[in-house]
Amino acid sequence: MSELMKALPQGVFALLVAVVSAYLAARWAVRRMIQERWWERKEQAYREIIESLYDMMRYSDLCAQQHLTQGQANPTEELAQKYREAHWRIEKATDIGAFVISDEATKVLQELRVRPRLRWDENPPWEFYEEQCKHYRNALDKIRDSARKHLGIN
Repeated sequence: MSELMKALPQGVFALLVAVVSAYLAARWAVRRMIQERWWERKEQAYREIIESLYDMMRYSDLCAQQHLTQGQANPTEELAQKYREAHWRIEKATDIGAFVISDEATKVLQELRVRPRLRWDENPPWEFYEEQCKHYRNALDKIRDSARKHLGIN
């Protein structure tokens, strides 16, 4: 009986260590999974913003080039549709983006929204589109840098 009494505390201690270890391992695994899913959501949000800014920049650049060479812009319907969709994605990201993207990126999008704009009736169309393209390119560069910092990418 005395040997059983000596082995019992060791067994209880081993069981306690196993239970605590399993609990901590499960907790760390769940935390890691949540962090990875959150990182994926951030990456997806930045990817959509970057692609949208690129589509808007491409559309504006094409319209400026067409006005310079042909006197008017005739973008394809597909490109015009991409521009409209990109515009609304950027608007949405500006309004609710701070939930997923960094404050710095949100500030860049807000600055893009309230940027000074050339008046269509006072400027040649190509200048209007070139100015838009410049603002989109600037925002794209800043968002890319912000995304790298926020996602921890070198």
